[in-house]
Amino acid sequence: MVIESLVLFALLMGLLSALSLPLGTLTTLVWTPGDRATAWLMAFGAGALLSAVTIDLFAPAIHKGLFFDVALGAMIGSLFYLLINHQLNKQGGFLRKTATMIQFFRNQQKIQRQKLRLSFNRLTFFNQLTKEDQYLLFQHMQRREYKANSIIFHSNDLLNEFYIIHKGVVNLREPKFGLKKVDELTEFDAFGHLGFFASMQSSLVAQAGEDVTLWVLNRSDFNKLLALSPSLFESLQDYFKESSELEAYLKKYQHMDEAAAQKQLQGIQKTLVEEKRLPFARESRELFESALERLKASRRFDLLDSCQLELYSLLASKVKLRQARAGETLFANKSEADRLYLLESGSIELIDPKKHSMNHEVLSPGDFFGGMAFVVGGLHSSTAVACSDVTFWVLEKSDFLQLLNDVAPLYEKLQAYLKENCVHEYLIHEQSLSETKAQKWVKESVKKLVPGHMPSLAGVNQRIYQHNAAYVAIWLGIFLDGIPESLMIGAHTSNGHMISISLIAAIFISNYPEALSSSASMKEQGIPFNRILFAWTSLMILTGLGAALGSVMLSDASPQTFALISGMAAGAMLTVIAETMLPEAYTKGGSITGFVTLMGFLCAVLFKVFDSTI
Repeated sequence: MVIESLVLFALLMGLLSALSLPLGTLTTLVWTPGDRATAWLMAFGAGALLSAVTIDLFAPAIHKGLFFDVALGAMIGSLFYLLINHQLNKQGGFLRKTATMIQFFRNQQKIQRQKLRLSFNRLTFFNQLTKEDQYLLFQHMQRREYKANSIIFHSNDLLNEFYIIHKGVVNLREPKFGLKKVDELTEFDAFGHLGFFASMQSSLVAQAGEDVTLWVLNRSDFNKLLALSPSLFESLQDYFKESSELEAYLKKYQHMDEAAAQKQLQGIQKTLVEEKRLPFARESRELFESALERLKASRRFDLLDSCQLELYSLLASKVKLRQARAGETLFANKSEADRLYLLESGSIELIDPKKHSMNHEVLSPGDFFGGMAFVVGGLHSSTAVACSDVTFWVLEKSDFLQLLNDVAPLYEKLQAYLKENCVHEYLIHEQSLSETKAQKWVKESVKKLVPGHMPSLAGVNQRIYQHNAAYVAIWLGIFLDGIPESLMIGAHTSNGHMISISLIAAIFISNYPEALSSSASMKEQGIPFNRILFAWTSLMILTGLGAALGSVMLSDASPQTFALISGMAAGAMLTVIAETMLPEAYTKGGSITGFVTLMGFLCAVLFKVFDSTI
């Protein structure tokens, strides 16, 4: 009976100490704390927990002359926590707290900087740079992500930025050979840099072979760095004078003869010397009238048929003129429809793989193409091949989205257009949706359409799994954080030992802000509230069960074993405080954090003063 009562008592004490965990989560339903409130609560809780660790765990062992036992336990507990926490963070467990997120991304930035330096060293120009200049470049590079099969740049796009692959695969495709893959690039590989330095248009298409993460440096930032770093400027000058790879690139990929290639490079060097910058590859500024006239006489796309002159003028200011040679492929079947096309001159054949005859549709100047897939956010259902040398206008999706946001009549036309039968038929016959799915997609797209956004077919036929792997890692991380607490309570309710109100109060006080802050952070990651509440409620239950189990396992423990276990709990808790609670509090609250931590410590000590041992 004594053991049963002891186990039940430990269970109740464990549940009581962890009750503040689901309470913190429920608080986020009515109040989302700001940074300062979170910081003060976290600092106060950390102070209370420091009091419990110092007075209730270390002090009794030291008083009994068991310093080395408790110290050994503390080191074991700390190292064990750090090892398991490191493994969980790699799987997404870092999302459970702001502090672990900050630490994770700092570590990732350090790793990325090292990998980027390896990439630089593989390039003719960059391997001549000092580490300081390479670090400057890294600071100005943007991280950009592309989904599998997304187009990074098209043929004839202006190369005012270059790319280095951080993760994933990029395929380079040749328009002259039906967009056949001519090269596969992987981690650390760079692309677009030769066109970037030569101020040219791309000659190939770059497409993500899988989900890919890139480092991107644009020309504006690079030119700023040239002005800041004399050594970078000198290295670039030497590169143009001594390297022959740019001239070889212009001859092979831009089809220039030797005289034209040298003239291009001499012009760039002149700008570099006189203005300390690389010249921009720019769109022509004298094509507005031509674009406007072509738009007013355009065909094959009802969305932009019979528009007001003001809307045509806005479109004309956004479209860009491109060209392709006879036989080149502009886009392929099942490729991403990320731009709208309007033929200016020449002819283009649309090859539909579902039609076995050779009588494919041939487009003439004034025809839009790729429009339906562009509007529904799907994949092209045909392949566009130039029958002759052609020029054509393109409207990028980003520019179209801006117009949707700024021009109410265009947004209203898109709403009406999505309801038309031609869209419904296109979804069924060209995008392979069932009748029911097509109707549902149109209804939901019209309902959810807002200015500045376009509908998308992405994921229509896929079941969406959100954060499953990360959620499990987060839950395990939360469970790891709770193990020391259950050990503390279990150890102090074991036979022959007493538990104090101050210990329970300190754990309760520290748990509330931790759960409040972490729940808010997890909600920001898109994790549903019910799953967050389950995580913290289950931890409360497991804390109670762990305390009950600990009281049984330690009921006959020797003083040395008891000190060792207490030390393990204390070491793990001190590591949690130092690694997550106080860094987050200081990051969000500033210098007042120290004083608030002291108040939490004194509050827990106050419980000790009035503590009547149970």
